[in-house]
Amino acid sequence: MKRYKYLDIARGIGLLLVIISHSCGLSSYLINYYIPLFFVVSGYIYKPGRSYGENIGRKAKRLLIPYFGYSAVLLAFYALMGRSMREMGESVFGVLYSRYCLYDTTTHTDNVYLFTVANGAMWYLTAFFVTSLVYHLVIDRCLASRKFLLGCAAVLIAVTMALAELPVLLPWSLDIACVGALFMIVGTLLGRAEFFERKWNLTLVLGVLAAYLLLSYVNPGINMSIREFGIYGALSVPCFILIGIAGSVLCIWLGKLIERSIVGRAMAYIGQNTIVLLAFHILGLELFEAVAAKFVSIPAPGSTTASGILWFTVYHAVRITASVCGCLVLGKLLDLVRRLLSGKIRTKKTA
Repeated sequence: MKRYKYLDIARGIGLLLVIISHSCGLSSYLINYYIPLFFVVSGYIYKPGRSYGENIGRKAKRLLIPYFGYSAVLLAFYALMGRSMREMGESVFGVLYSRYCLYDTTTHTDNVYLFTVANGAMWYLTAFFVTSLVYHLVIDRCLASRKFLLGCAAVLIAVTMALAELPVLLPWSLDIACVGALFMIVGTLLGRAEFFERKWNLTLVLGVLAAYLLLSYVNPGINMSIREFGIYGALSVPCFILIGIAGSVLCIWLGKLIERSIVGRAMAYIGQNTIVLLAFHILGLELFEAVAAKFVSIPAPGSTTASGILWFTVYHAVRITASVCGCLVLGKLLDLVRRLLSGKIRTKKTA
């Protein structure tokens, strides 16, 4: 399969924005699209030829094994830190349910929070798997028939709008699987058209940028992870889809623009290590803050003085860098352990 470096860069940019937002927050104009981006990128590199079972098997191996494996590592860490049996039981339920919280945050003030072992970003892995169940069921027919494609898109949007009114967030992000599949389909269509291989069209770039900014202004309050599509409830879904597509296209264009730069290479490396960074970056941020609090005063957001803004920026830049580097090192160590264990197992079987 052809490797598109600029797609790795776009993933890296999106993931870095995720980590920054978890560390110190970000403007909604920078984060409204970063979850749809991963679905669009995945759809862009789709190649037909495998059966439904083969595609789902590959997704299960790539997504669910790391999800449960890395969850076990986090659970073990918090157990060693002294969590009670009751707290650990609740954390295990959260891993199995795989959702940040139980209820719609726009209607419930007394919520039940499920990701309690620094695994708040790992919902994406199960969400992507469930989305793939829908996507691979329809994608080949969508590519073969324009009529089926339009009908499928209408159904996916309608189902997403209907599920947006549920008071409970469904396990494994079942309630956003249809809109996730739609983003993947859009990515596949862009890939078929070799959209990002074309020459730059400044008018088109500025038009997409203007549309993204305008729609984000009109429909704020987006957080796909907890099924918030904007301030208009279910009616926000079509606008959210346009925002996700426009933002993803802009980010991929940016990836292509910096493809040959040092920054591009760094972003590509981050994008190639998405899963381990998703799994452990929150733990890295928490550990850094716990250690830093013993030596320095943690800067509070909202400072208006030049020194306060500088200290806030420097602190979080160091915190994010430490978390990213720590996650990458931990990922290498866990991969080494996995390869050693698999080698021992093969040796035993051979013997």
